[in-house]
Amino acid sequence: MVNLSGYLDKIVVALPQNSTITAIPLEEGFSNHVYRLDWEGKAQWVLRIPGLDESAFCIDRQSELQVMNMAAQAGLSPKLVWQDKMGAFACRFVTPPSFPWTVSHCDKNIIRIKELLLKTHQLPAVERVFCIYKLIEHYLTGIADRLLAKPELNQEYDYLHSQFDVLQRVIPNHALVLCHNDLNPKNILMDDEAAWLIDWEYAGMGDPLFDLAVVARSHNLTASQRQRLLAAYHPELDLADSEWRILQYGLAYALREMTWLLLKHLTTPEDPQGLARYQEFKAAPWLNPFFSQNP
Repeated sequence: MVNLSGYLDKIVVALPQNSTITAIPLEEGFSNHVYRLDWEGKAQWVLRIPGLDESAFCIDRQSELQVMNMAAQAGLSPKLVWQDKMGAFACRFVTPPSFPWTVSHCDKNIIRIKELLLKTHQLPAVERVFCIYKLIEHYLTGIADRLLAKPELNQEYDYLHSQFDVLQRVIPNHALVLCHNDLNPKNILMDDEAAWLIDWEYAGMGDPLFDLAVVARSHNLTASQRQRLLAAYHPELDLADSEWRILQYGLAYALREMTWLLLKHLTTPEDPQGLARYQEFKAAPWLNPFFSQNP
């Protein structure tokens, strides 16, 4: 149970006096607890309260907040107005909506997303390093450690591990840069006037092509749109080699999503939809690139 009133008590000094604050849960917060704070008849702030086991999911809240502050200064992310040492924070509410999971982008959006990627990859370096393969391996270990209480999920673990074993590892061929590493449609807010990036939990030094791969796969880009994104991002890239890297990273990203969902179920068994979300992802060919190999 989230002690929302306790967090409101913490940030009361930053809130306007003599105003009635209304906290409205936002459905976007699947991994954390997210609320919109309204007063004076309009949305003002967003409050995010951590809801994941940091150790189980390889999350460094202090690194996340460091990156969020840098991103806000660069105009990439809404300004933070309050934060604590446990990773809770409040930021300015912004009006652009996120994209649906079934998004189909126009060419203009591809160019705008490219600009967001370039600005992200120009942020200052941080100590945290991101490797998709180490993250998946960590999640698989976490799943295995919890199977004693859920032996009926042994088959799911075997399925995920078998896909991990055959993944082709991509070795970055240039210097690492600061990457977001989770730019799915829900983490990009965009309208005709503005665009923002949110949820920097997995930000760290990594291969910029992984960011492009997450966009390509989770935003349902067509082959021509992938090529347009690559060409716009860096005209001198070897398109054939870069597209191979993006496709391989896309497979790893999809497997990361499935291992994350199963681990989320095992670490929060009180969530009645946890296992269903994993099963839905696994059974959807447009989400799960290993679908034809399902047992």
